[in-house]
Amino acid sequence: MAVPLARQVQEIVHPSQHTQLKKTRAVAQSTAGGDQDLGHALATEAQRQHAETHARLQRLYTETQAGGAQLTRDEYTAFLEGFNETRDMHSSVSVLRDMRASGAQPGAAQYSMVLKLAADSGYAPAVYEVGEEMRAAGVADEPRNLDAFYNSLLRSLARSGQIEHAYAVYAEMRERKVAAQGVGCAGLVAGLAQIGEIALALDVLRAALAQGTAFGADTYAALLHGAGRCMHHEGYALGYEQLTRVFGMQLPEGDYLAGLDVAARAGDVALAGDIVQRVRAHGLPLDEKHFEPLLAAVVATGQWARAFRVLNMMRGSGFGTTPATLRVVTRQLTVAADVAERAADEAFAALQENQPELAAAADSVTLDAMVAGLARSGCVEAAASRLSSWYAALGALRTASSYAAVLEGCVHRRNKTVAEQLLARLLDVDALAPSQRVYDAMVRVTLVQPNYEDAFVYLEAMKAHGMVPPWRTMAAMVRRCARVRDVRAQTLLREMRKLGLVVTPALADYAQAFGRNARSEPQGDSSDPATIGDLLGNDAFSV
Repeated sequence: MAVPLARQVQEIVHPSQHTQLKKTRAVAQSTAGGDQDLGHALATEAQRQHAETHARLQRLYTETQAGGAQLTRDEYTAFLEGFNETRDMHSSVSVLRDMRASGAQPGAAQYSMVLKLAADSGYAPAVYEVGEEMRAAGVADEPRNLDAFYNSLLRSLARSGQIEHAYAVYAEMRERKVAAQGVGCAGLVAGLAQIGEIALALDVLRAALAQGTAFGADTYAALLHGAGRCMHHEGYALGYEQLTRVFGMQLPEGDYLAGLDVAARAGDVALAGDIVQRVRAHGLPLDEKHFEPLLAAVVATGQWARAFRVLNMMRGSGFGTTPATLRVVTRQLTVAADVAERAADEAFAALQENQPELAAAADSVTLDAMVAGLARSGCVEAAASRLSSWYAALGALRTASSYAAVLEGCVHRRNKTVAEQLLARLLDVDALAPSQRVYDAMVRVTLVQPNYEDAFVYLEAMKAHGMVPPWRTMAAMVRRCARVRDVRAQTLLREMRKLGLVVTPALADYAQAFGRNARSEPQGDSSDPATIGDLLGNDAFSV
């Protein structure tokens, strides 16, 4: 008696347990006492059996078609199930096409079977082929088929990394009122987050949540990672809340650090504080990379008393003693000139009122950052005034860095008068030795004046005290001299080489191009000055 075709397909795809055990026992016996690993041997045998099953199934279908036999709908369905088991997508589409051509009209179950295989494989062209078959059969607009087609297409595009096309399909689904399933939405959210489209990812996520779709931790982790890279506060906060509070996960330290940066930029004190507490609870050592973003977040909100408490806590732990930590204070106080004084005075008032409990924070380093912000806002006269009153009120000692903070503001405002007054006070009142920053600021503020001769004087004073001028200052002097056809541009280039500073081709070409019409330099060693000091004289300036 002939075995039914559907039964033959089932026996090929799903052999009996006795046959499977027999083959497994043979593999185990072949590896016994040998060097080959049993697990590897079983995996190899499984691959061989899969290839053999696919070949037998393909051969059976080809012979059946060549024999001219008319297959029933159940027999076509059996072949579809078999090719789905062997993950042969192209053969499944071919069977579907032959099924329609023979008059055995496929139903929603057959279409969904092939669509699922294409979606799981991430092969969108197969989904389109099935869609064409559905249109040819006139069933493409049926709700069940339409839902299966769009969701399979969305999954396949998201799985294959074609996120832009996947989002276009998602937008079309919303227009046609086709509900997106959770698996497709999760893949789309993760893909959008990976390419930095956090706003679109949140839009898809919220729409799915409104429909009652639940997402796993992987989706929120992808959102958190993408938002952390893009510094997107809303996306990171949502992913962080779900992962830590809903799923109870402990994040890697890198994710915590990214969250601290996001919180610092957004001024989210609650998020930054929660991250620091979790880092401490997990037993990770806390240092400046954890505290500085927390300080930045508090400063960004203008809560100065709270910010100084954080700074005081950092100082108590041995952190935050360098000026780099307080750059956030300077940036926060660098505002429009009409409100700069009021903002700076509010910050100082918060520090002065809580001075007894903020002893570690109320020092010259903090005040330096505050007067620097005031000076960079353009209020250099007010900053010079606070340089006396604030330090005296808190009993802090002014240093050369304190003066340099205000002098650098004078450079931005091109205010040479206040800069010279500050230098005189530094030398005569506080009897301090000027630092490199002080000399550099004096050179740069003088260099932007119509008469820039004093820039060379301060430059020589800097070198006389064993300080090497910064490259940008020397380059600025070269360009200034070249623009006005000053012959000293070439002398400055030789001076840079002597000091070990790099003379870039662009800088040398600039000096050469602007200096073509300059008066020729005298020839001969005796009249060709090698340094600026030779031009000015050995006793030009001394401090």
